[in-house]
Amino acid sequence: MSFVPEWAVGVAVIVGAVAAAQIVVVKLRASVRRPALPDPEIGELRQALDATQNRLGELEERLDFTERLLAAHRDPNRLEPPS
Repeated sequence: MSFVPEWAVGVAVIVGAVAAAQIVVVKLRASVRRPALPDPEIGELRQALDATQNRLGELEERLDFTERLLAAHRDPNRLEPPS
């Protein structure tokens, strides 16, 4: 009668679990790499994102200009910080 040590059974279970996990990871990576949207839709979304980023840049410039204007017209009677 052959005897298999308990540690050998444990190692076999761990190796099997790692192999199964690797298969699952490879399949998940393959499914993530496939584009979910058709190419024309991706192009449209990128154009919309670029337009939004341009508008945000313009708004930031306007906000900076407004802040500079407000800073130039501050109340001259305010207390100045000590030197």
